[in-house]
Amino acid sequence: MSNKHYVQLPKESYFKKAAEEMKNAYSYLHPDYWKRKLVHLILVVPMEFLIYGLIYGFIFMGLGYTSYTMPWILDFIGWILIIGSTIISAYFYPFSLWWYKQSFIGTMLNNMYHIGAFWVVILRIIGTLVGGIAIAGTLAPIMGPLTLRKCRKKNLIIGEPIDFS
Repeated sequence: MSNKHYVQLPKESYFKKAAEEMKNAYSYLHPDYWKRKLVHLILVVPMEFLIYGLIYGFIFMGLGYTSYTMPWILDFIGWILIIGSTIISAYFYPFSLWWYKQSFIGTMLNNMYHIGAFWVVILRIIGTLVGGIAIAGTLAPIMGPLTLRKCRKKNLIIGEPIDFS
């Protein structure tokens, strides 16, 4: 019987591994594309904060709580969920926006004909743009990682056609 002592390599911490994966995620975006989408975040972050606040507010109201009867721990958990969802949404927004523009609803809304008076048409176009940003931002925590996984699997760099010309 031998008493050999083997030295194990130190395990990389999960936090460092996750941080490295997050840094590498944006390498699948064309640099001009994601820099242009940073400007969108000025509109997306406050909008998503409000949307997630409404979503989680309705969930907690479904549990039978109001803002006056909710225990402070549930209120704290609600704020953590809202802020966390907003941060995740902001991170994955460029991936989700690319998915939205490729999806059926995105192509349907963006190719819609607008008929009516001048200001009605302008308001509908603005509504379509803001609605698309809201849909892409709200679905970003789900569709962003799925799109990133697709990019990794196919080694795909995503962007708009003007980025590659």
